[in-house]
Amino acid sequence: MVQMSDDAFARLVADDVKNKISPERRAVLQNPANYDRWKRALLALVDNLDEQIAEIENDSLADEDRYRSMGKDGEKLLAAASRDYSIKKSKIKKFHFHVSRRLDQVMALIEGGEPIIQDEWDTADIYRRAIREHKRLMMAADLDPTPIDESLWDVLDRNWTMDTVDINAI
Repeated sequence: MVQMSDDAFARLVADDVKNKISPERRAVLQNPANYDRWKRALLALVDNLDEQIAEIENDSLADEDRYRSMGKDGEKLLAAASRDYSIKKSKIKKFHFHVSRRLDQVMALIEGGEPIIQDEWDTADIYRRAIREHKRLMMAADLDPTPIDESLWDVLDRNWTMDTVDINAI
């Protein structure tokens, strides 16, 4: 195996969290020799994201004081800055969530050898969940199902009735 610099490995870990690596690159991470390095890279990433959030909060407070002292023009600037800070913070927190989740998966892998499931919502599962939610929403809204809806729901019982739906009768 080719030795990878810490920076390159950290980028690989971040790209893995974003699901932007090939299966071959993912195999590098899943090599047992890299487990500890993977964990350390995720912990460093969590720390970095925490620092970014703290910096944004500090910058926001500083801008708030500065812009409030500027009067009416400052209020407009403050509103725009607050919106920008909120968007940045939201993006970082979302990524932080995914990094933390991956860290939990890696810890489970290290502790118990549990494989990391790359696609927690496999295709069939997400379709089943979507159909169930569609049915629940239709019922909650007290809407009458169409033959198309009922045919879709039949799939949950492993019955294919889509080819019996008469579009002209709807």
